[in-house]
Amino acid sequence: MADFVHLTNKTEYSLSEGALPIARIAELCQSFAMPAVGISDNNNMFGALEFSEQIAKVGVQPILGCNIKIKTPKEYLHENIEDNDLYFYLNIFSKNNEGYENLLKCVSNAYTFNKGNAYVTVEDLIKFKDGLIILSGGNNSILTHSTGHMITKQSQQFISDFKKEFNDNFYIEIQRFGSVDYRLNEEAVLNLAYDHQIPLVATNDAYFEGPEYFEAHDALMCIEKKLFVSQADRTRLSKEHYFKSQHEMLELFHDLPESLNNTIEIAQRCTHRPKIKTPILPVYDDDQNKEKELMQKLAKQGLDNRLNAKFSTENIDIEQQNEIRKVYEERLLKELKIIISMKYEGYFLIVSDFILWAKKNDIPVGPGRGSGAGSLVAWCLNITDLDPIKFGLIFERFLNPERVSLPDFDIDFCRDGRDKVLEYVHNKYGENKVAQIITFGKLQARAVIRDVGRVLGIPYGQVDYLCKLMPFDPSRPMSLQKYIDEEPKLNEEANRDPKVKKLLDISLKLEGLKRHASIHAAGVVISKDQISKDVPLYSDPESNIFLTQFDMKWVENAGLVKFDFLGLKTLTLINECIKLVRNNNPDFCINKIKINDIKTYELLSTGETTGIFQLESAGMKDTLKQLKPDKFEDIIAIVALYRPGPMANIPSYIERKHGREKPDYIHPLLEGLLKETYGVVIYQEQVMGVARELSGYSDGEADLLRRAMGKKIQKEMKAQKQRFINGCVNNKLKNNEAENIFELLSKFADYGFNKSHAAAYALIAFQTAFLKTHFPIEFFAASMSLDINNTDKISIFQQELVRMNIKLIPPSINQSNPYFSREGEKISYALGAIKNVGIESMNDLIKERKSNGIFRSFSEFIHRCNTSVINKKTLEALACAGAFDEFSVNRSSVFNQAQDIVKFHKSQNNKSLSDQEDMFENIELSHFTLNEEEEWAYPFKLMKEYEMLGFYLTGHPLETHKKNYPSLMLKEYIDIKDNESAYSQKDVLLGGTLLSKKEKRSARGNAYAFLNFSDLSSIYELIVFESNLRKYRDLLVEGESFIISVDFSFQNGTLRGELKKVFRFGDVENLNLKKTIVKNEVKTNTLIKIYADGNFTKAELLKLKWIKGMQKIEIIYDNQILKIPGTFEISADMIKEIKTLKGVKKIDLSR
Repeated sequence: MADFVHLTNKTEYSLSEGALPIARIAELCQSFAMPAVGISDNNNMFGALEFSEQIAKVGVQPILGCNIKIKTPKEYLHENIEDNDLYFYLNIFSKNNEGYENLLKCVSNAYTFNKGNAYVTVEDLIKFKDGLIILSGGNNSILTHSTGHMITKQSQQFISDFKKEFNDNFYIEIQRFGSVDYRLNEEAVLNLAYDHQIPLVATNDAYFEGPEYFEAHDALMCIEKKLFVSQADRTRLSKEHYFKSQHEMLELFHDLPESLNNTIEIAQRCTHRPKIKTPILPVYDDDQNKEKELMQKLAKQGLDNRLNAKFSTENIDIEQQNEIRKVYEERLLKELKIIISMKYEGYFLIVSDFILWAKKNDIPVGPGRGSGAGSLVAWCLNITDLDPIKFGLIFERFLNPERVSLPDFDIDFCRDGRDKVLEYVHNKYGENKVAQIITFGKLQARAVIRDVGRVLGIPYGQVDYLCKLMPFDPSRPMSLQKYIDEEPKLNEEANRDPKVKKLLDISLKLEGLKRHASIHAAGVVISKDQISKDVPLYSDPESNIFLTQFDMKWVENAGLVKFDFLGLKTLTLINECIKLVRNNNPDFCINKIKINDIKTYELLSTGETTGIFQLESAGMKDTLKQLKPDKFEDIIAIVALYRPGPMANIPSYIERKHGREKPDYIHPLLEGLLKETYGVVIYQEQVMGVARELSGYSDGEADLLRRAMGKKIQKEMKAQKQRFINGCVNNKLKNNEAENIFELLSKFADYGFNKSHAAAYALIAFQTAFLKTHFPIEFFAASMSLDINNTDKISIFQQELVRMNIKLIPPSINQSNPYFSREGEKISYALGAIKNVGIESMNDLIKERKSNGIFRSFSEFIHRCNTSVINKKTLEALACAGAFDEFSVNRSSVFNQAQDIVKFHKSQNNKSLSDQEDMFENIELSHFTLNEEEEWAYPFKLMKEYEMLGFYLTGHPLETHKKNYPSLMLKEYIDIKDNESAYSQKDVLLGGTLLSKKEKRSARGNAYAFLNFSDLSSIYELIVFESNLRKYRDLLVEGESFIISVDFSFQNGTLRGELKKVFRFGDVENLNLKKTIVKNEVKTNTLIKIYADGNFTKAELLKLKWIKGMQKIEIIYDNQILKIPGTFEISADMIKEIKTLKGVKKIDLSR
């Protein structure tokens, strides 16, 4: 029989405090044979439902509670304490369903009424007391604070009040952590309990698993508080705060057996646990009959509007119109019948309502997303903008009456307008019925290393080096242990430095724990009743809309219905581009463009699709060049096909489209179904269609088949196979023929794509392609403005502008705007795109420029602008970017004197304020005189420009080497890219300035890196593998220019370059290595021979600053050869330094 259960456990949901994952608590309960266990996370119930389910799953009874922060009433404070902003904590548990709902309300109220400082008042606690058990709290309780080793009238008051209000549901909590203070305080608390006849309960506030986790947990406590572990003046927990066994607790409280027994009593009283619920649908109107009638009415009106618009643009006679209308009306009635039978009309009306509101308020909405685009009702209610019948989309893929599941509309909004739609929904349905969904960030491998390294006080550079040994690849996330297993240097560092070993040991214990809460990017719940009845609420100080305390999975398990409000950047791009277009074409409407526009397909066929939604990757560009799309269905197909798996079918699709391969329709009966895709099964809807055409499946049954095949549900697959074969045989197919087709379908279902989603995103892709084709200047001005803080993207767009012969005007303080803008047939660079220059400060600048005209001099600029513009970082950035060049001032002068300018500006502002005090004085402010300094050398000037813009705009570092290109036989990258016959060339010599180096690790643990280079023609990416990466890692410094030897290949439709050798330009040009490089004969063991006379001393040579590299050194003097151990990098500058040494006569290079 059990003698004790843990009640007050702090799971990982006590963010940055608790280090106990719920799954681990379940394992510990099994290990210790504990029949029940409690949760009392600090001031939240993030994990309540998950705890209930996971603990119950292993046969242990979950006890639901929370350690709630209570505002201390004045009567509980000592007389000499004036501060009324004090708090204490109580552990509160729910006995039954009423208690659980009251606990949810208490925790919700703490956040919804007290944003930024969540707490509950004693009055609120008493208001919701039914069904609750109250524990007096542990180390942060009012008794700990008020007794002070003796009984006070304040603690008496607390005990008396809570005894009166909660009667036998109030327990006094006893904890023992070995401290003398605790034991002294315990005596006073025990006396209170005995005097007032209040039962005792023993708890241990378990924060971590065992004593061996204390050090890791101590570091965790420091992470959120931004403290160092070594700091003396910080709160520390005891080493005893771990999940102790029953035996340990029995020993600890052997003198208070009743306090142990009462943990069992509480467990027996707390019999309720929340369970997973079926969905509780929100309502549009409290009268369900009204919802039904309203949806039918709006859907039929919507169909009339859609068809009338369709017929007005198409040359169709009345008879054909009637036939078409009949098809649409039959489909509409069928869908309405299904929706009403499933009672989802309120859901459809809610979605339709907020989408219509968005459209009426000029907030762009996507044409559809996911399987919802297959609904005709959705099209008629303006939820989607794709005609599902025209594109062969199936309703049952979205809502299947034979597999009851919730409808799930994912809605794309313009990124800038999404919050306005949320606010509308929030206001319409009420703040207590609408909430965004919380999500939790975790301590992942690299993040935990950085966090723990910081709190341990390990230098940033050392921690950064360790993180760089663990390159991040989002497509292949790795655990910290995996990195350690695969990267020998991590173990080397740990063996070499005890601090690193400690860092890794602690990080391994903390990895995966939840670190912080944030807002889910899309999820929103709209509830029929107050959300806090089922899910506790949380508040984010930066949002007016509450959050659920459960994450996406557990919100749905609690019965709430989720809506996805996504912010799609491309919709914002289209909207901003349209605004620019309407400056010259006021009647332009994106929804009226023709999806058979020839010029748009011509652009797509060139593969020049930078900036086009879904179609701008390198592989996609090459696919488009081969495909040469000429109809909208091609775009739908390529959006669906361009994914791992189905990509293998792209060649067949292309060959069949162009008549070079004969289509295979599997069976003659399927030609009509598969003709659109030349016999290639691409879509899930086609898998469903095959079952319908050959085997007589209904659309609902076909969806069940698709799902079984896609998810490999073996039991269901077996039953479906026989059903399919029987249906085919009834349709005059042979048994073996039907069996072969079923196996083929099963393979296709593995990677078949949702056509509804592909069609919706194909439409957005076409719209962006149309804008780029017909309005390229507006398109790129909008694209670059949208990515104004992403210099990598702006750099890519700049290359495209060069290719399209659209000039990008350099930044100008008098001509540029905060965002990119059209200037005739050119684009003016955005001041807000310069690093360290804020949009708001540039808005201030433009406001001044519009009010009082352009700035006629640099001095006038200083005089007229406010402090948001005149600050050191902004001035330096504008100078480096060349924004002041028109004033004929050197960039170096402004940069070096920026601090003086700020001081002057501040003094003049103070003087101006002082002068305003005497209205009779009119003293003119003095002007700042810039001391003209020598301008930076051209390469340095360009480097500073690059730092601010992210690319070279007014020049390029390689320009100074261009004259040597012919003699060195160097090529531009564009020479290879534009010449398919060069795609397999080896040992190609290119010039390049290194922009970035991103190291990664392969599945086998081998290091490699992607290198971005810039030359006079373009920016290009190369890969370098482990052997050469190790060889050249230190040489490849970002911002430096090199001659590089590259092996090219053409793989999977993409030109790839592998870096093989690297040379410095200076070494080549100054050491006369031209011929050896051209012949590719320079070896990694190049030998530098230094000839010297008797005046030479080795000590002078060793004083030079040597860098590890590839060259060996020999010194020949006094008829002897001295070999210097190791290999070094011998640059042209180093050669010059060696030549200045006493006794050096000659330097030679050999192999």
